[in-house]
Amino acid sequence: MTENTNTPEKEEPKLEELINFPAKLTFKFIGNNNDAVEKIISAFFADKLTLACDISAGRQSRTGKYITFNVTATVNDKEILYRIYKEGAELPHIQHVL
Repeated sequence: MTENTNTPEKEEPKLEELINFPAKLTFKFIGNNNDAVEKIISAFFADKLTLACDISAGRQSRTGKYITFNVTATVNDKEILYRIYKEGAELPHIQHVL
């Protein structure tokens, strides 16, 4: 028999409580291993988000089909942060944004 203590569930912290904006954050873009991926990511940050960023190539997958890019940028608010994850994952040749 389990005892019901009616303890309220702990509330999850809000994003603004975890990150003080503006914040310098690093994102990992995983995409197809081709020459266009880095240019697509760079254009996304410069043209669509108007954010300066530093991009460095990471590791290739074991098969060489995919590559990661580490992207560091100063994000001003949670709306831009959400856009990076949502719109970034929809870019051509991009599989995931972490």
